[in-house]
Amino acid sequence: MTLNVMMSTDNASGSIGQYKALLTTVGNGDIHSTRKFLKDDPEALNAKITLDGERALHVAALFGHVHIVEHLLELISENDLELLNNFGMSVLLFAIYSWDESINIKIAKCMVDKNQRLPTIAAAGDWLPVTWALQLGQIKTCRYLYSVTPFEALLPENGDHGVDLLALCYYSKMFDLALDLVRRCPRLVMRSRRLSGDNFLVILAKTPFSYPKLPFWKRWLYSRIQVHLQPPSSLNQVVIPVSETNQTTHHHNKGSLASLPEIMKEIHEAKLSDEQARVLLRAACNAISLENEEEISKSRMSEAILMAAQRGNATFIVEALKAQFSLLWTWNKDERRIFSVAVQYRQASIYNLLHGLTLKPLFPSSYDAYGNYMLHMAGKLAPPEQLNPIPGTLLQMQRELQWFKEVESITPPNVKQQLNNDNLTPRELFTKEHKKLVKEGEKWTKGTACSCGVVAAFVATIIFAAAFTVPGGNDQIKGYPIFLHKNLFMLFIISDAVSLFSSTTSLLMFLGLLTSRYAEDDFLKSLPTKLIIGLFAMFISLATMMAAFCTALFLMLQEKSWIVIPVTLLIASIPVTLYIWLQFPLLVLIFKSTYGPSIFDRNIKPWL
Repeated sequence: MTLNVMMSTDNASGSIGQYKALLTTVGNGDIHSTRKFLKDDPEALNAKITLDGERALHVAALFGHVHIVEHLLELISENDLELLNNFGMSVLLFAIYSWDESINIKIAKCMVDKNQRLPTIAAAGDWLPVTWALQLGQIKTCRYLYSVTPFEALLPENGDHGVDLLALCYYSKMFDLALDLVRRCPRLVMRSRRLSGDNFLVILAKTPFSYPKLPFWKRWLYSRIQVHLQPPSSLNQVVIPVSETNQTTHHHNKGSLASLPEIMKEIHEAKLSDEQARVLLRAACNAISLENEEEISKSRMSEAILMAAQRGNATFIVEALKAQFSLLWTWNKDERRIFSVAVQYRQASIYNLLHGLTLKPLFPSSYDAYGNYMLHMAGKLAPPEQLNPIPGTLLQMQRELQWFKEVESITPPNVKQQLNNDNLTPRELFTKEHKKLVKEGEKWTKGTACSCGVVAAFVATIIFAAAFTVPGGNDQIKGYPIFLHKNLFMLFIISDAVSLFSSTTSLLMFLGLLTSRYAEDDFLKSLPTKLIIGLFAMFISLATMMAAFCTALFLMLQEKSWIVIPVTLLIASIPVTLYIWLQFPLLVLIFKSTYGPSIFDRNIKPWL
């Protein structure tokens, strides 16, 4: 917001126009002119000087002029400090707009020291200053305002301030502050927000905390770092994260060791945040009285568990079921239980929990209101949000088959042939639902094979011809190659032979894909394996073709190696790099999906 936006227009009349000079001096931070203006006209202190009803203190706080705020606070009374603008916003709310949080906190502290009721004055949109600060991303300002806000203002009987703050703390990953709220008032967990209609348990289920993806060596450090959560020692004390405490300035020499303390600090903060998130989730689940069925129903815990199953929030389900075992039998409006919902939405992390239950055999044998067993759910087509991230319809169909085979392996034999209300067995339902995906998978695979086959044929043609036009030519008398006894020539012959063999192999694999059968089960291993061999062989053929070409240049231009070396390196590196960039990730992905670790884990320790 600029000063011009707040200034009165030409057609403004009355008292606002006469305070245009005051607005200018306050907005520009001119303390001397401000003092003179207020000395000549004391009534201007509480007068509205903008069209939106802001007073001088509003403007000074908005522009972050601490010295002017301090001067105005000396003149204004405690009650007048509570005056609002035309939109119902107090001066404390205007102290939060600056990007410099150190200035925000200074101004807010001056105001709160003058009037301790300011943190409880909500804006017209029903936002308390502490909540408004977090809404604007002002983390440090929020922590200060939380420490000076009476907790009574955050209780459920006083509105949605507490539950709004709790939700925003979770979204902002301020788990320590959210945990303090839940511990001091467990009832906040059950109250629904007016904006979304969700309570905190549903929010936790819908928005799982995403743990950071760290490199291997950082994960090793992460697993060995110990963190300890210390609860607040008083009601108004806030747990300050590591990042805001012990901020000692370190001076290091340049090099890898210089960043080690910072790296340890980063990993420690991540571990502390993760632990706070787990403790917060556990506290929220335990906030519900297990003996009171009415309270359990009011908490919407069943809805939250089903939402967690749909979103893949395994941590929430574990903590919720540990808090209330009977929730294991929760079902939705279609009478589908937790693990059937997990299979329907292809959430492997939830499905894997089934292997840690002693009651595991009961779930594959349960059916919903439409007669669908868990295996029927595996036969349905996965939601688009689960299929779309998988590149290529071949891999999408393969993943669907993997799901069906996995669920089928734990399904009793008599259930495998059970009919649903549409008179379809699980396998018949799978065929019906995936008919279009099979056709698209066939089209995608043949298109890939055709494109790559052209490249393989092109390489094979060039390499075959190169074997009979060797560098340096042949001896006119004996017919042997001139460079026959040179080591580089032998390297050329080997590279040429390997390239011809691999390109021919690649070509045959791609031709095999064009003539293969495209039945459902072929997408599981047969078709991906052929594509893996074809792509890998083509990569070898391209690499050895470049090696053969570079070797030939060295043989023919031995005395000009100063230009041969950079040219050959450039020619050899660009095609291979392009292939790795464009095709190699697909090759790795197909290999991992076919022969890599499964997304299903049966080695789950008993947890319930």
